[in-house]
Amino acid sequence: MANTSSAPRTAAYLFLIFFFGALLAYGGFKLYNKYGPSKTVVGEVPFGLEAGTSVLNGDAPDFNADVERLSLQAQAELRRARELSRTGAAKAAYEIYDALVLLYPNVDAAAWGEVNTVFNMDSVSESMRDRADLLIARLMNRYTNTGISFYLDSHKSLALGNFSVALELAKMACSRAPSIYELRLWYAELLLRNSNMREAAGECHAAISLSSGDSQRAFELLAKVYHDEGTLDSATQVVDYALTQFPLSSELLLLRGYLSEYSGKFDAAEKTYQRILALRPDFEKARRAMATIGEKVAPGKDGYAGSARDRAQVACDILVPLVERYPENLPLREALGIAYLKNHMFDLSRREFNYILKYDPDYPNIKVRLNELEQARRVVIEEFNNGLTANLNRAVDSLRESMAPEQKHDFSTKLGHYLVRYGASSQEFFKKYSMANFKQVKRFVWQESFYESPYTHTYTVVFDDSNRFKEVHVVVYDSSSTSNHLGVAPELFTRLVKQNSRISGIGNNTGETDCGDGVVMDAAVWETRDNFEILARIVGKPAEVRMVRLDRGAIPASGMKLCDYLPLLMEF
Repeated sequence: MANTSSAPRTAAYLFLIFFFGALLAYGGFKLYNKYGPSKTVVGEVPFGLEAGTSVLNGDAPDFNADVERLSLQAQAELRRARELSRTGAAKAAYEIYDALVLLYPNVDAAAWGEVNTVFNMDSVSESMRDRADLLIARLMNRYTNTGISFYLDSHKSLALGNFSVALELAKMACSRAPSIYELRLWYAELLLRNSNMREAAGECHAAISLSSGDSQRAFELLAKVYHDEGTLDSATQVVDYALTQFPLSSELLLLRGYLSEYSGKFDAAEKTYQRILALRPDFEKARRAMATIGEKVAPGKDGYAGSARDRAQVACDILVPLVERYPENLPLREALGIAYLKNHMFDLSRREFNYILKYDPDYPNIKVRLNELEQARRVVIEEFNNGLTANLNRAVDSLRESMAPEQKHDFSTKLGHYLVRYGASSQEFFKKYSMANFKQVKRFVWQESFYESPYTHTYTVVFDDSNRFKEVHVVVYDSSSTSNHLGVAPELFTRLVKQNSRISGIGNNTGETDCGDGVVMDAAVWETRDNFEILARIVGKPAEVRMVRLDRGAIPASGMKLCDYLPLLMEF
């Protein structure tokens, strides 16, 4: 009987223990949530952290506390500045932040926004830098020994060239205030520079979630991490999604161009680079990408392999200072000459080989090296003349396909190919070509200009003293050209040589000729019984190509040397 009566009592005790234990646990959970470390729970954002992930706030300040005391108009301006900054419009965002800092000097949110905007700007004036330094000092004093101060100190350390210190300070900043996305993004950027791809990707994912997917820079950096790592499928997915959110991002568009090239879609890549340059004409990365279409190599898992020319350039960069330090070391000069040869810098390669030949005529294989140099140079020239270069074919085909019917010049009349016989009167000429397209620049000289991205065409029609059609001068200027193109013709010149060859037939390439006074000219010549054409470039001026078309009978029977045409080419 005693055992039977104790059983219910034991069950009651156990129930009470479990009940009060659960009650205490629930109470402890509520107290922890209320008084324990604060945290941020992220939502579902593409390419962010898993939805519901908790991120500790740490010592992150509540910038919104001061903002709530501002006027509604000031709050709206602050939101607008944040939106502009996150979408890459740094200059416009800076102007708003700067005005808010002047009006509300004690509102740290405005100072924080202005400082980060300066960090993300491509170019900063001296006055902007000085003002940012003052705001940085103020924030560091206000938030001493916090994630904010470590983050700002990391930027200062990198500016002084202390990368390892900057990386460690960025890591400390993220550990102190892990919920501030700017800190995670900065740490990701430094990790990327340090080739810590996996960690960098993780920080980018966190920055995307903590910014609620509003940070353009976070997507740009994540795409670049995947690209540089060689995970091109992931890079493509990020780029495709991010461009739907930030369609004007130059960095994302640049990566899309690279990815198109890796897939062999060179026309699509070229159009992408042209779009970037239309948005940002001075964007150096896009201009370089445009000049090297078809030469890029996809990065691999073990790092960026680069094209053969890229690797040759690295060798040049290493060998040049060594040769300057040890000028009498002939094997070093030979190695530098070979590197120049692989990089198609033929003149520089010849200089090194000739130096060796001069000081040691019996140097092993030096005459063979010079012979290899001339053969390689001839191959390049033949490729330009015969149209065997795939890049040129793509470029000209793209140009031809882009011609719209409403344009003033179709493909066959480009480069001043006016279908009027020499000696025709000006009346006959302007019956065929509308005078409205021309302006008279001097007596017997008329000129027309038009622009087809990225080229500006200027055609000058010259009549003789009897007002008879005499010659045509052509100037084509490429606003996107930046390379000095040592030893090999630049893109603009080779495009126009190929284009004119499709109109006038295969011409003769003259190679580079020294015309004195530091002027070196490279040209192609077309000659028939009735017509003479010369298209030329001046080495060192890759953005400009000049051409003259005139009556073959105007050329002396004894002929003219190449440099004799220089005054005629430069006349207009």
